[in-house]
Amino acid sequence: MSDHRHTDPTNEDLSHPQSSGESRERDGDGRVREMAEIIDQVSHEVNDDESKKKLYRLKKRLFDLEADWSRCAQEREKMEEILEKLSSPAFRMGTLLGKTEEGLGWIAVGGSDYFSQIDPRINPDELEAGQRVRLNEALSIVGTAGPEPFGAIVQVSKVLPDGRVEIGGDRSVAGAPSAVVGRAASLKDVPVAPGDSLRLDNTSRLAVEYLGGRQENHLLEEVPEVSWKDVGGQKKAIEEIQKAILNPVLHEDLYARYRFRSPKGFLLFGPPGCGKTLIGKATAHQLALEMQEKEGRPIKGVFFHIKGPEIFNMWLGESERIVRELFEQGREARKRGDFPVLFIDEAEAILGTRRSIRSFNIHNTLVPMFCAEMDGMSGPNGFMVILATNRPEMIDPAILRPGRIDRKIRVVRPDREAAMEILSIYLTGDIPIAGVAEGVPSDQARQDLANRFLEKLYAPTEENALLEVVLRSGRREVLHRSDLASGALLASIVDRAKEKALLREMGQMEGEARGVSLEDLLQATNDEFEEGDIVPATDGAEDWMTLLDLRQRDVVDIKRFDRGNRERKVLERRAIE
Repeated sequence: MSDHRHTDPTNEDLSHPQSSGESRERDGDGRVREMAEIIDQVSHEVNDDESKKKLYRLKKRLFDLEADWSRCAQEREKMEEILEKLSSPAFRMGTLLGKTEEGLGWIAVGGSDYFSQIDPRINPDELEAGQRVRLNEALSIVGTAGPEPFGAIVQVSKVLPDGRVEIGGDRSVAGAPSAVVGRAASLKDVPVAPGDSLRLDNTSRLAVEYLGGRQENHLLEEVPEVSWKDVGGQKKAIEEIQKAILNPVLHEDLYARYRFRSPKGFLLFGPPGCGKTLIGKATAHQLALEMQEKEGRPIKGVFFHIKGPEIFNMWLGESERIVRELFEQGREARKRGDFPVLFIDEAEAILGTRRSIRSFNIHNTLVPMFCAEMDGMSGPNGFMVILATNRPEMIDPAILRPGRIDRKIRVVRPDREAAMEILSIYLTGDIPIAGVAEGVPSDQARQDLANRFLEKLYAPTEENALLEVVLRSGRREVLHRSDLASGALLASIVDRAKEKALLREMGQMEGEARGVSLEDLLQATNDEFEEGDIVPATDGAEDWMTLLDLRQRDVVDIKRFDRGNRERKVLERRAIE
């Protein structure tokens, strides 16, 4: 019998249709294949072409039905899988606190503790404290989960000897109690210090993530590379600090033989902008260098820079907590072998005089707290405390008594000699100087420029007159620019002069001079004083003078110096003569 498939008028190969090949492979009972073979046998026995076409259509339809059935079977399997997942009980999540000797897991779930069985398929050695674990209905550990990204953030108050940490209460709740929490295995070797931030797990039993030290940049700062050479115009203050701070450290045995108690604290007081903060940084850096040379090992200087108002907090007891943390961090740094310096700027803001009033005053609790911490700074864990202020008379006397803040060092405004020393720091020899003759060394040109500038600045002329001070007696005194000079002012004048020279170089300012000129410095001085031309109200005149460390007493008013009025009076006097 001839092969009728080659004479099929539909020109279709229905014996292996592509659309149903995979479906037939999945047909376990082979019924579709059996029916297809029967249709093939009948088609060979039939000679009528019309009947053959019908048989082939029947065979194709059979395969199409098989494909539809397979798709329905696949959808049914998916739906059964989804239904099984949705109807399965949910896994509870817990925190592993540890493991018992019997091989059980100590877990915390919803505020309760359980000793749970561990699925034998889980290696117990891979379970660590702080991990999140999956629990079945019997609260048995059947799996682990990734770390939880959420949780309360707390700050460390104290690190206990066994590694646990004491944390403070919630800031938003006055008087909230402290608590002791453990550390997850991932934090076992992480150094934690008071004031550091940690994240707790959802049970608040374990600290599971270290978030770093306190974010306030005033609490801990590495000492910059600042030496005594970077502090200009304060020779006397530096000598006093070297004598009172460095000598007891470098000659400890000699001081012990004389039973001389080294000072605990220092007060730097004087007008703003004269280098009090810079002296504090240089002290910390110089102490570390001297101690490193003496002991022959690397010693890090640690500079705790506090701005007084930043300690204030609206919540009761929070400011006192910050003070405790500062001293605790200082003692921890000293135990590590470092040499910390606690520098409190604007100290009158937090250590002001207490008042006997019935209403609450934060100084009534903050000052005693500070005094108690100062009294406890004895022995090998003691460190240096330096206070800086413009208003020493406003600091509580209990702070300034001997045994706490032992030495008071005055930081004065620079005279002409000191101003030259300051200018040599900011107007260095490598800065281009205008009008330098050929062959003149750059250092000499800079010194000549500084001398000519200071001669103009410190001249008691009417051009330099700024303010007229009216005293209670009716007498009037004139303040000149040199009376308000400071290191910060001179640094700003040099920066302005450099800017003018740069603008000329870039063609954005008229002039042909290359480098910093005397005219640049004088114009910068005029700009600086014009921008700072601010005088206080009459009732605050004396207080304003005290703040600037200008010690005229009985001041009733401060006025701008009227050059035009002076010139008219001079002309009138000459006309009369």
